[in-house]
Amino acid sequence: MRSAAREHYDTLLAEHYSRMFGDFEAKVAEQRALLERWGVTAQSSGGLAVDLGCGSGFQSVALARLGYRVLAIDFSRRLLDELAGRARGLAVEAIEGDIRDVVRLAPAGVALAVCMGDTLAHLEREADLDRVFEGVAGRLVAGGRLVLSFRDLSVELRDLDRVISLGAWDDLVMTCFLEYEASTVKVHDLLWVRQPDGWRFRKGMYRKLRLAPAQVVARLIAAGFAVERHDAPGGMVALVGVRVGPRSARQRRHGRISSGRGKASGGAKTARYPSAGARRRKSTSR
Repeated sequence: MRSAAREHYDTLLAEHYSRMFGDFEAKVAEQRALLERWGVTAQSSGGLAVDLGCGSGFQSVALARLGYRVLAIDFSRRLLDELAGRARGLAVEAIEGDIRDVVRLAPAGVALAVCMGDTLAHLEREADLDRVFEGVAGRLVAGGRLVLSFRDLSVELRDLDRVISLGAWDDLVMTCFLEYEASTVKVHDLLWVRQPDGWRFRKGMYRKLRLAPAQVVARLIAAGFAVERHDAPGGMVALVGVRVGPRSARQRRHGRISSGRGKASGGAKTARYPSAGARRRKSTSR
């Protein structure tokens, strides 16, 4: 069964998706700088990275240039074809699939997984986070990382702030407006496309999850990650989970969040959320 988000991309958004972000190479350079700031270092051994919800490949290309072999997964065939063209000569394999099936799509021994650009909010329900996080944890090597970025939609925009310009060109104008529900946001995309005989109006709607950072952190910890929160531009939230090992069902049910303050490399501020197991070990030491 096709999700509403997938249907929306296939019929409306994928055709124009990359244009919203400006110059492709500039966006790749931006994403590489962010990944390095969040602790992703260049590889000489060609470790495997999985890009979940890769889109047209901003992160995939950045990771390949950092020396990773990249498995790029997305539900949009059009965006994957665009990525294939952008990534010629790089160690990038693009496959069509649902990121919730990562345990089936990705091999064991993954060094790094990323899920960026608000991909998480495109999941159909909050419980899908567990399926993604547990699937990634089962594919990562011990100490492997999961890097996430997403928009905090838990705070509701009001009045005209709900109307957002996505871009304007000689042949295309893109805007959207947001309609808030209890656990989701209805995203109404409005496009005006210039045709030989004049302008054509196109529209579509899909829902995004209203993910709050604390929700996502709690589910990462339950899946067996120690978590750091990093600064991120443009109103985004950045989380880095480090796989610390499998946890029992009882640990997953009773894990709680505790935080500290620290510094990451390059001076970026972080908040650290250790795994429940790590907290217990610390609490029993003298």
